[in-house]
Amino acid sequence: MSFIKTILFITFLGLLFFESSAQKRRPAIKELDKKNILKVNLLSPFLGTLSVQYEKRIDNESSFQYGFYYFSGNVFGRYVGGEGVCFTPEYRYYLTESSPEGAYIQPYVRLGKFWQTTKTTGVSADNFYATAAGIVLGKQWIFRNKISFDMYAGPLYTKSFFSNPANNIQGYNPLLNGYWLRAGCTVGVYF
Repeated sequence: MSFIKTILFITFLGLLFFESSAQKRRPAIKELDKKNILKVNLLSPFLGTLSVQYEKRIDNESSFQYGFYYFSGNVFGRYVGGEGVCFTPEYRYYLTESSPEGAYIQPYVRLGKFWQTTKTTGVSADNFYATAAGIVLGKQWIFRNKISFDMYAGPLYTKSFFSNPANNIQGYNPLLNGYWLRAGCTVGVYF
């Protein structure tokens, strides 16, 4: 329970920081020709994940982002018994009216399908589905009007559902069932 309190406290401090930075709003930017960013998460390999994100600018204050993930089943080098794929639709609200650059808050949901495998044979033992919801705070920079750099973090909660309810998910990493921290550092192409 202290982990959850710590995450909530850090999120609260982040909101205070971003709110103070939002007070220093820049004038709204004019319509840009570029509205898309294709990104790769540099931290995801540590969680055994290949993560690609696509951000579509809506206006000066917001964008939609879609994440696609392949999870290898290795978390910090430890095999957790399942592989999978995920899709994450996200809404990003920029606090500085300068989309796609600046501080933002981003609620999201994650939908995933996983399959259990044995490490030795690779044979699928069971399928399960995981849904997650959370919120991140972050900041994105655009360099030379071509390259994006984005850093974010925030809490999430994941719930797994097995196709065979007799399976017990005890022992699974909280990444697949329970509270966790989502963090990322992406580099992308702005076009």
